[in-house]
Amino acid sequence: MLVSTFELLVKSQLPTNLVPPPPESFAKLSRTAIQGYFLTLANTTSSTVIVSLVFTSVTPFVDIGKTFVFLDVTGENIPGDLIPDIADNKARFTVKLPANDTGLFILQPDILKTDKGGKSLLDTADFEVRGYVEIFMSSLSEAKSARLLLTPEHRGTFFKDLTVKDPQLDQIVYTLPTANGKSLFKLEKEKPDYED
Repeated sequence: MLVSTFELLVKSQLPTNLVPPPPESFAKLSRTAIQGYFLTLANTTSSTVIVSLVFTSVTPFVDIGKTFVFLDVTGENIPGDLIPDIADNKARFTVKLPANDTGLFILQPDILKTDKGGKSLLDTADFEVRGYVEIFMSSLSEAKSARLLLTPEHRGTFFKDLTVKDPQLDQIVYTLPTANGKSLFKLEKEKPDYED
């Protein structure tokens, strides 16, 4: 079932390849943006629910090695990883939510990891991935169906220069529209092909 779109960024606000090039003074207007995808999930049923979040992106694909995931159900951010799905342009993460509990899923660019040349996403500031998110109920869930409240958001941080005393930090948070226009999602286990 479709949830929302998503976009991950480590990118300059002002494109560097504008034609003709903007005046040099325009550089003062631009900061680097780091943006992640946040999804609050509330399990309104009286059984533990296990769901899969599937991220689909085409241009470009999600580079799993350049992202990191956190899941917070108990008040602690537990790190995790996206795993490749069946199709090349899909990645998956499994979430386990106890009965009547709420969790926060976070998918962000990994700004700490460096490549073979020693550069990070912050150094290149040229990371951009967008696509859409789906949710599926796992056959491992206790119940046959579940009602979840889902609230997707983008949260971003802006900065000018992290090496100076005043890096001109700022933040933005905005809720994303869901595919069904509501927060309430009704999920059911999918029957295996061999069942009637």
